Amino acid sequence: MHRSPWIALTLIAGLSLPVACGGDAKKEEPKAEEPKAEEVKKEEPKAEEGPKEVKLDFPWIREKIAAEMKSGTVLTYKLTGTDAKGKDVADDYRCVIKTSDSKTVGTVCNTVNKPSEDKGANMVATRDWTKFSPFFAVEKPTADLVEVADVTVPAGTFKAVVVDLKDFFGANYKVWMIADKPGVYARVEEGSRGPDDKTAKVYELASIEAGS
Repeated sequence: MHRSPWIALTLIAGLSLPVACGGDAKKEEPKAEEPKAEEVKKEEPKAEEGPKEVKLDFPWIREKIAAEMKSGTVLTYKLTGTDAKGKDVADDYRCVIKTSDSKTVGTVCNTVNKPSEDKGANMVATRDWTKFSPFFAVEKPTADLVEVADVTVPAGTFKAVVVDLKDFFGANYKVWMIADKPGVYARVEEGSRGPDDKTAKVYELASIEAGS
């Protein structure tokens, strides 16, 4: 049986239609472009501010101390070491501002557990304000800067300027002046006043009570 050429062409065309029309063929989706490395900006971490540096210089001025250390201010120190006779001492040492104005300050300092019975121990000592603490005062001192240092005492850790203080009466102290607390020593080392004096006392700040 012979088929006509027209029928054969029709069958061939029908078989090829799915291919020609695309049928079920899936089109490939275009890929999203990845950002270029130089276009990706990383947020730089912010530098943390460190503690402010303290210069090796006297950190207080007289007017600031007078304004900060008002009447009623109480500083308590832990006292250890030896007295003038070489006897061991261990006590609390408390200093109080009894009177205060823009020019002068009146203080009383004494041991707490075994108060001194020396004449005048509980009398108010009045003196002019200076650039040093009203406590552990020295008359017309010579002062030598030593260093800037952190010091840890019972009241905490403080940034301080260390100074050697001496006067013509023989009193001498090594003091740690708390940089941001005008008038407050964190630590005081009291030395001998002469060849027969065995004083070697250490005072470490234990507490601060602000006045009003």
